[in-house]
Amino acid sequence: MKKLTATILLFLMLFSVCTCIYATETSPLQPVSTDEKVQVKAKVISAGKSYVKDEAEGVARTLQDVTIQIKEGKYKGQKIDTIYVLTYDVENKIVGYELSKGNTVIVQLTTEGDTIGQVTIQEVVRQNYILVMILLFFGIIIAIGRKQGIKAILGLIVTILAIYFIMIKGIYAGGNAIWLSILTSVVIIVLTFIIIAGLNKKSLTAALGTSGGVISAGIMAVIFGFFAKLSGVTEESLFLAVASNDIVFNFKDLFFAGIVISALGACMDVGMSISSALDEIKQKNPEITWKELLKSGMNIGRDVIGTMTNTLILAYVGGSLTLILLFMATNMSIGEIINKETIAIEAVSALAGSMGVVFTVPTTSLVYSLLNKAKTVYDKKAKNVVEGKRSLKI
Repeated sequence: MKKLTATILLFLMLFSVCTCIYATETSPLQPVSTDEKVQVKAKVISAGKSYVKDEAEGVARTLQDVTIQIKEGKYKGQKIDTIYVLTYDVENKIVGYELSKGNTVIVQLTTEGDTIGQVTIQEVVRQNYILVMILLFFGIIIAIGRKQGIKAILGLIVTILAIYFIMIKGIYAGGNAIWLSILTSVVIIVLTFIIIAGLNKKSLTAALGTSGGVISAGIMAVIFGFFAKLSGVTEESLFLAVASNDIVFNFKDLFFAGIVISALGACMDVGMSISSALDEIKQKNPEITWKELLKSGMNIGRDVIGTMTNTLILAYVGGSLTLILLFMATNMSIGEIINKETIAIEAVSALAGSMGVVFTVPTTSLVYSLLNKAKTVYDKKAKNVVEGKRSLKI
């Protein structure tokens, strides 16, 4: 219990330090902009039913009359009647949710001196709902996992901090995406497995097996990305290139980094599952040979492969579903769809990640088998305890 408490305090301190760094970097110490357009939060105090308004021949929009009250800034407390546009496209096929009384929204105010000119509702404030979902997620993990659940949350926090502060901020600062993704993976693998399983052969085996799988996924991505002439450029990449101004990104490296991070979670899952299962077998049967351990690990891994590869493939398909439907709507054939670089990138990512999962199985099984050749298991407590006397160490 003391070790667990110390671990929690350590990572709470780490989280606090990182939060302070982020707050320092993003704190509004610069002079307030004199721009006439400002963004503020507002509360919806009344909302009518949505209706469709024809604005021109063949052009219509779905609108909603709402009254909002500004919650912050110079105009705090002021009530304004405005129109909320629910339509996303010119043909009015895609319509968003209606606003309800009590919703908080982000509005853009166009000011003219001390008066408000135009009011545009831009977004619904969703962060509170996401925060509630996160807390619910953590609560379920702790309720079911208990002590291991707490460790899992700490591992998740480490993962998020490592990805943001090492990889994302490093890449945005001009660092090499490939090396930063590898460094991030190493930090996540080592710290997560130490938190979950401690410093022992089981966690070492899982770490080495995961590393082997992730490296394999990266190698497969580089090889087939080269032959398929994948530049790594997608629609989001074009927007990033425009928005990043003076920063020039290597999208081929970003493609590699994305695959490494995407495959990391699945490879960690497989690595720890096999390592934990083999460790349990070794504890129950210390006389088992390393060849039998290897065989058992491969048998366990074959069952895991079937579900984990499906997990990755389905995740990538889910992420590209709208894009696939878009291409089908333009009457493109399956061959034409696959040859589109955006789809080819997702296909190579899914297949490379799945290959990484497959390679994790033999790597983990072999490493654990070689590390546990000796037919001995050292127990934490001596079994030859004689009541009333000290146990003899044999």
